[in-house]
Amino acid sequence: MMTVYSREYYQAGLAEGKIKAKKLDKYRLGPDFILAYDLGPAASYRTLLVDRKQGEIVLRATTKTLLAHFVNEDLPGGYPLQDKLYKLLGIREQHVISAGHGAIFSPESFHAGLVDLVALQRMRGMEACQGGLLMTDLAGVNCYFFQVKRGYANASRQVKEAVVHNALYCSLFHGLAGQVGCQVCRQGDWNLLYGPSYQQAVEADLAGRIPSLRQLLAEIKAEEKAVLKQILLDELGLPLLPDDLDYALKQAEKKLLFRI
Repeated sequence: MMTVYSREYYQAGLAEGKIKAKKLDKYRLGPDFILAYDLGPAASYRTLLVDRKQGEIVLRATTKTLLAHFVNEDLPGGYPLQDKLYKLLGIREQHVISAGHGAIFSPESFHAGLVDLVALQRMRGMEACQGGLLMTDLAGVNCYFFQVKRGYANASRQVKEAVVHNALYCSLFHGLAGQVGCQVCRQGDWNLLYGPSYQQAVEADLAGRIPSLRQLLAEIKAEEKAVLKQILLDELGLPLLPDDLDYALKQAEKKLLFRI
């Protein structure tokens, strides 16, 4: 019999002592990450996380903190590149962070009160369930339920947007001209991120919209300079000393960090 896991399932299991999750002070999102539930502000451990090698883990950090650390510290291009792709594809809400080899998806916007996260490459299927989103793992053994306030149809559309976003990110680094079946990044068998049913739609959506990585990074650098110029005008004034410039550069970096 297939087991269905959810935020409520883990909240009850932890409270009753039925779930013995590993307690960690720190965790870095990586290839073994499967999913994470935000258990809410009342929980002593805010995040319940499932890792392919370590199993169930609880952390005091929120899911938003984990995601921000990953984007700002470990992801090539950081948030500015992710945001460029959002705008290029006309994605209005932030619900995916693409890494090429995988994509971290949230059924709700990253700006929602409680943000759950799931690695799309670790899921093989999804379906509607009691007004929410039910995802099945690669083995077809475990199902994970995610609440979606605006319904399954909207969440399904956002998953497809996430696939396109990741394909575009992947194409920038591997010169794939928008092809989704990247052998460099692909991991394991059929999954939501690289499923063949998406490939034709993804390639059609990306047709004619593949910029160069050099072009996008040049645009990002120009935006950084604009932020720096505004800081110089608003906060420092002239003449400038070397220490002033160092301060301005640091402030510019802070303004371009990923925050949710």
